Amino acid sequence: MTFLDVPFKEKDQAKQLGARWDAASRKWYVPAEMSADIELFQKWLPTAVSKSSSVPHSASQLEVFSTPQHKASHDNSIELSSLLRNIQTALRQRFPGAVWVKAEIANLNTRRGHVYLELTESNEQGKAIANCRAMIWQRQATALLQRFEHETGSPLAIGQKVLLLAEVSFHEQYGFSIVIQDMDSSYTLGALEQKLNALRKQLIQEGLYQQNKQFVLPSDFFRVAVIAPPDAAGLGDFKADADTLQKHNLCEFHYFYSAFQGESVAKEMEIAFQAVHALHQSNPFDVLVVIRGGGAKLDLHMLNLYPLAKLLCEASLPVITGIGHERDSTILDEVANRHFDTPSKVIGYIRHEIVQQAQQALANWKKIEHASLLSVKQLDKSLTHLNQLIQQSSHRMLFRCKQQLEPLNAEIRRLSEHQLQFKKHDLNDLMSSIEMQLTNRIALKNMALDSLQKSVEEGANRAIVQQKQRIQQWMTFILSSGPKTQLNRGFNIAKDPINQKPITTAKEAAKVGNVQLEFVDGCVFAQIENKKGVSK
Repeated sequence: MTFLDVPFKEKDQAKQLGARWDAASRKWYVPAEMSADIELFQKWLPTAVSKSSSVPHSASQLEVFSTPQHKASHDNSIELSSLLRNIQTALRQRFPGAVWVKAEIANLNTRRGHVYLELTESNEQGKAIANCRAMIWQRQATALLQRFEHETGSPLAIGQKVLLLAEVSFHEQYGFSIVIQDMDSSYTLGALEQKLNALRKQLIQEGLYQQNKQFVLPSDFFRVAVIAPPDAAGLGDFKADADTLQKHNLCEFHYFYSAFQGESVAKEMEIAFQAVHALHQSNPFDVLVVIRGGGAKLDLHMLNLYPLAKLLCEASLPVITGIGHERDSTILDEVANRHFDTPSKVIGYIRHEIVQQAQQALANWKKIEHASLLSVKQLDKSLTHLNQLIQQSSHRMLFRCKQQLEPLNAEIRRLSEHQLQFKKHDLNDLMSSIEMQLTNRIALKNMALDSLQKSVEEGANRAIVQQKQRIQQWMTFILSSGPKTQLNRGFNIAKDPINQKPITTAKEAAKVGNVQLEFVDGCVFAQIENKKGVSK
């Protein structure tokens, strides 16, 4: 490749002859396939090249690079710019067209519409083994970047692995670089999928992949733990319905916050899981919800980390995810007990289950109420029927009993009257005999009673006199033995101060402790000691 010094006003003429424009050096050049027709561009050839135009470029360049000199010589030396242009020519001949290059973006910035990148390659230990500059010129940058973002769902960013169609460029002032002509977005997505497959295989081998799916989701929700990035749009959508449920005391939500992208994802997520488990031990949650609002597709690879997946698999309660994407899923979605596309669908599911359970409970209550009313009606109907049967049976039994009792009653009446007549006649005879005997005996008894009455009256009068004398003696003795008499004689009465009952033994006095002593002129209180001595 030979560079030309083409003035701006002559660029169309050079282009018609077959010259091409090099964006890196911002110069026109003669393609390698037209080196035989170099004379067409004679007027624009640099002086050094035009003088040696009869010598093949490859031979002259080979001589420059392959003939070392032990001593400096003005005859065989060249200018630095010529050396660098020769290097550029050699690279153009070695890489005449663009090639596909695999690399990782280490740095990226945009200036005046141009995109400047730093590409790198690392070994298995993560050490960089190659670096170079790259750029996307303004005329292609917009179309390439928009297509890449549309196909991957994420803009071109640092850390992404890319497959680039690049053209080698070497400039005498700016050095080596490559100019990007195209990008294969499927390679970037494939690298992420390969990483996801390796992570999935590791979880399966460790028996963690299906662990959280063994939990049975509750049929109703009362306490829900939520892990989400703070101030996220998806969290706002979630809380719009969650706050309504909590306001009506249908479900209680507790929020824990963590980053979902960046270097701190694993650490913050672990802290959030630990906080959830701590509260779960004291007051269990029904489910743990992990949500994130919508974002770029390639941002999802920050969630495809083994520590995050292990935290979710080993959670002590079922986990529901709503990471905010519809077409692709993360490893968290795969190992979760259940996953939804967006946070709104998660809270929609919870709301639906709560409403469905409430509707089911209402329907069950109505069924119970209806069944109860039917049962009451049936029982009332049965009782009415039984009451009617009892009344009818009672009437029939009473009627039969009356029919059976009437003959018996008549026979009893007849026999009774006959017996009464017979007994009445016997009783009259017996009364007459008794009256005669009694009259004689009464006469005799009256005589004996008169004599006895006289004797009794005399004895009674004597006994009355004697008893009156004895009563007077006892009354005199009783009056002389009363409490007041004893108190007047200098004695006192010990009483229980609470119920005012007399205390008659020392054991009772020791048990009471405080006693009331009544004297003729008043009462005093004394403390009984539990040892030998005199009371206080």
